[in-house]
Amino acid sequence: MPVPLTPDAPRLLNALATGSAALLQRRFWSNGVNQLLQELGEASGVSRVWIFQLLEQSPSGLLQDYVFEWASTTDYRQLTQKRFRFFSMAIDDPEYADMVTRRQRGDAHACIVSQLSPGPLRENLESQAIRSMVTVPIMVNGQWWGTLGFDDCEREIAWEGSGLQALTIAAELIASAIYRHQLNSRKRQVDLLQRVAACGAWEVNPASGATWCSSGLLASLGYPQDYARLPLRRLLAHIVTEDRLTLWALLRQCCGVCNSSCRVDVRLIDLQGNTRWHELVIEAHYVSCGRLAGIAGLAIDISQRKQGEVQAQTEAEFDELTGAHNRRGMVRYIRELLESRKCQRPYLLLLDIDHFKIINDRYGHPAGDTLLKTLAKRLVGELRPDDCLVRLGGEEFAVVVGEMGETQVLQLAERLRCCIAEDPFVLDALPGIGGTLSACEVSVPMTVSLGVATMMPGESVGHCQSMAIAQADQALYIAKESGRNRVVAYWQR
Repeated sequence: MPVPLTPDAPRLLNALATGSAALLQRRFWSNGVNQLLQELGEASGVSRVWIFQLLEQSPSGLLQDYVFEWASTTDYRQLTQKRFRFFSMAIDDPEYADMVTRRQRGDAHACIVSQLSPGPLRENLESQAIRSMVTVPIMVNGQWWGTLGFDDCEREIAWEGSGLQALTIAAELIASAIYRHQLNSRKRQVDLLQRVAACGAWEVNPASGATWCSSGLLASLGYPQDYARLPLRRLLAHIVTEDRLTLWALLRQCCGVCNSSCRVDVRLIDLQGNTRWHELVIEAHYVSCGRLAGIAGLAIDISQRKQGEVQAQTEAEFDELTGAHNRRGMVRYIRELLESRKCQRPYLLLLDIDHFKIINDRYGHPAGDTLLKTLAKRLVGELRPDDCLVRLGGEEFAVVVGEMGETQVLQLAERLRCCIAEDPFVLDALPGIGGTLSACEVSVPMTVSLGVATMMPGESVGHCQSMAIAQADQALYIAKESGRNRVVAYWQR
């Protein structure tokens, strides 16, 4: 007859208490598991206590790994044996199939090996010199994660009653430790991701409007990292209005396709009113019936990238000396102006400084550069914020304006001419003989000639621009030939 085990002995109860304390107190959860197995093994007197982790399962078999073990003597150790590293077990035996079914349901299973029917399971246990065994599944989040097992190679023990319940409690303690470990690991992963990638995670339940924001995202918005709840309306209010409209339009497209993803750049405003660019990575998830189940993603701080993009655009589209647009910048401005359809007929003003070579020869190129910068500032002072000043090269500039009539654009051209001609430019100091600087200010008079043309939309932006420049250049030539310091329109030539 099997020897009955007394599971409710004080020693076994103390083992559960000591082991559970170790699970809670140990920094590394695996050390706590090892101590719990040792306490239970010594209290029960078995030969070996082990944990198999379930890696894969299919109708035909299981893939498991031997991850924890306590053995009463070195003769009973199996953890280091290769046969138990990522080993497969075929479900081709009724006894083993029944045991697997019990584990999947979360039920314990005890057996006396000599009482098992002949077959693979009995042969496997006998090859390990096991005389009795009890296994308890470790269920994490309702799923079979692995198995806690007790092998006795010396006694035939019938595990039942409160003794089996004690082992079930032990399995539940281990499951709790695994769950906490998973949560801590995910938290560390999120925290690491937030630190390395300067991002935060978020999730929205479309049905209830409930939101979840990671500590990193909360901190970037100005909230405490343990802030309890950020309502959806308030979360959306942190997005600049213009970007929020863009986001809604994108979400309508994104959420129309099952399990789709999209990205969009938005500006987020924190509680202090500071604005930073973020890239929202959005994932939409659906249930089997096609209903939208959730929207989640990342908010990645891309402020530095945006600064780099602005700097690159500035270097590519603006003149370094005067700060005016260059030819590339003018092309983009004209394209956006025509595509916006706010202006059906823009105007191009071509402006050239009269006798600038004489000024350069007399005062030197550094002085000439200073005069060009000052001239550009004066011109900008006469323009509207949406008008475009362009430096085409050397002393030649252009102005592109929209939403004006012929009379208005000619008035603007005349103002530009006057703001240069009627007020001489002052240079603080100029190189004198021997390279010294003169102490006196130098007044430098300048005049400009302007040619004006209409930009007629054509086959392409390039064609429109080329035609306007050619016509304005003809008008400018007439202004130069007519005595300079004057305005000539192409349609008046």
